[in-house]
Amino acid sequence: MDGWITNTKFILLALFLVASVATVGYEWRYVWPARRCEARAAWWDAKDRQCLVPMPIWRITNRRAPVPKR
Repeated sequence: MDGWITNTKFILLALFLVASVATVGYEWRYVWPARRCEARAAWWDAKDRQCLVPMPIWRITNRRAPVPKR
């Protein structure tokens, strides 16, 4: 009986460690880059995993930049 309990403890510990590593890996691969990108006020493209800077429409159309109102 003691051997069965010990084996069960090791199996549960191994499952916990695998789940913990998988969670940290997911955060590192997908969540942290998106948060860093959004903190810089850029756009995160989840499909291509790129941090993109939005381009204002006045730059594309070669118009003058809008003057902020006072």
